Amino acid sequence: MKKIDELIEGYFEGTLSQDEETALKVFLASEEGQGPEYDEVRAVMGYFAAGRSVEILRSRPLPQNDRKMWRRILAIAASMAIIITLGINIFNQNNICVSFVGGKKITDREVVMNDVDNILADLLSDRVDMEEQLESIFGE
Repeated sequence: MKKIDELIEGYFEGTLSQDEETALKVFLASEEGQGPEYDEVRAVMGYFAAGRSVEILRSRPLPQNDRKMWRRILAIAASMAIIITLGINIFNQNNICVSFVGGKKITDREVVMNDVDNILADLLSDRVDMEEQLESIFGE
């Protein structure tokens, strides 16, 4: 354990060689290195490893094909957002019930749907002639 403590101290001082740092990483990933006394060391090393990975990715330019792919993905995402927004707006606009009875505009959904049900029931029944119904609805 004294060797590991020396490696940890050397890591924080920045004096470890690549091989020593690798040995410390292997130890911390092992079962012995999972003790609570090594939690802070694992956290700090993990933080710096993640930071290095991000910095490497940022410094490396994207290949031309990747740029085209990301532009395509962004264009598709923007198009989908526009289509969804338009669809929601159209759905909300078409979800209004309006009926004109005797020259009055009726927007109460229940009243309009009741009138529609009555008209359809009359049209589908045998007691009323279809031609008469159409003439009464639309006039001559």
